[in-house]
Amino acid sequence: MWRVPPGDDRERLVCDDCGFIHYDNPKIVVGAVVTSGDRFLLCRRAIPPRVGYWTIPAGYMELRETSAEGAARHAAARNAAAPSRPASCPNGVDCRSPSLQTAID
Repeated sequence: MWRVPPGDDRERLVCDDCGFIHYDNPKIVVGAVVTSGDRFLLCRRAIPPRVGYWTIPAGYMELRETSAEGAARHAAARNAAAPSRPASCPNGVDCRSPSLQTAID
């Protein structure tokens, strides 16, 4: 059955019997380098692989999502921050969009 699993933000195919969630997304990973002055935002991994290691905000892209949208989504989801000025603006993404404004502006 299609529904939004707990902790998610989009519909997924979820088995009513066992709760298995089928993630239908490309296996492409995006990340964001978020800076504020001379500081960089890093995340400490809480899940495998490499639990406890430091990394940039990153994760899998969703279907029909641009790389800039995916990077901004992962930065926001992991850290309550999103890059306000990506190094480049592929696919016509407006870097000054209110949805990309953050406390690091």
